[in-house]
Amino acid sequence: MPLKSNKNKLKIALARVIAPYAFWSYASVNPSEISDENLIEAVLIHGNDPLKNRLFQIFSKSEIRSVWEQKLVIQDSRLFHLNRKIASELLHLNNPEQHIQQAYKKYNLYDRFSA
Repeated sequence: MPLKSNKNKLKIALARVIAPYAFWSYASVNPSEISDENLIEAVLIHGNDPLKNRLFQIFSKSEIRSVWEQKLVIQDSRLFHLNRKIASELLHLNNPEQHIQQAYKKYNLYDRFSA
């Protein structure tokens, strides 16, 4: 039980730090109500390297990678350089461009259903 409590404390602390950058358009955001998926996405997009590394204290690498593939990779050219950096430096993937291309094909619904 203490492990889960510590994880929640780390998550809330991270949410408080990232909220002004990621959720600025909301009147108020309760850090404990931010979903794991939204928190991971916000930190990957708006966080600096230490904040991104802090994600690994709270979430598994597979959770982080899944959010990255489904939420960031599908934004294609808008986040191209960020996606390459996340793939190579944070997730330590070999051949980042190939992983990005595969995830884009897998999760981009517009391309999959417009053909």
